[in-house]
Amino acid sequence: MRTLVLLLGLGLPALAHQPFWNPGSPSLEGAYPIARPTVAQVVIGRLAPGERHFFRLEVPKGFALDAALFVGGACPEAFRPRLWLLGPGLRGEVPPFPLPEGYGARVYEGGWRDYRGHGLVARKGPGARERLGEGVHYLVVEAGEAGGYYLLSLAGAEVPGGSPEGFAAIPRFNRCGEP
Repeated sequence: MRTLVLLLGLGLPALAHQPFWNPGSPSLEGAYPIARPTVAQVVIGRLAPGERHFFRLEVPKGFALDAALFVGGACPEAFRPRLWLLGPGLRGEVPPFPLPEGYGARVYEGGWRDYRGHGLVARKGPGARERLGEGVHYLVVEAGEAGGYYLLSLAGAEVPGGSPEGFAAIPRFNRCGEP
């Protein structure tokens, strides 16, 4: 009985958002597909210094993007990745990577603070809250000068699910990969 309670307790944080593991998505062409952007989910990954991971979202007109970026609590303090939003007609910054024709970019950075909740030991950083037009948009997590584990959280309908790799990545995220 005690084991069942422990297992349920470990799974509860992930029931709020479906967890997935991103083994790497270093380009627009190889972007990690967010298959159901209206469902609450987290994508966990690991970035080396200077790396980027790209995520592809295809959304309906008026989609309310609510994304937040977290890093593992045991990751180096210098690991403070930036979050980019790329989309048709967006205005803002010029990213250090090529954009598709007709796309613009916005960057979200800073605001890092300790976070404990939903089974995470982390630092919470920038978030993006935007109403998007219909079509394909991209999110990009950019490591900067330090690397570590990140978690990209996307708000949406709470639906049970996720992947075994995603569930297995949560403890690695909390420890920043340390044993």
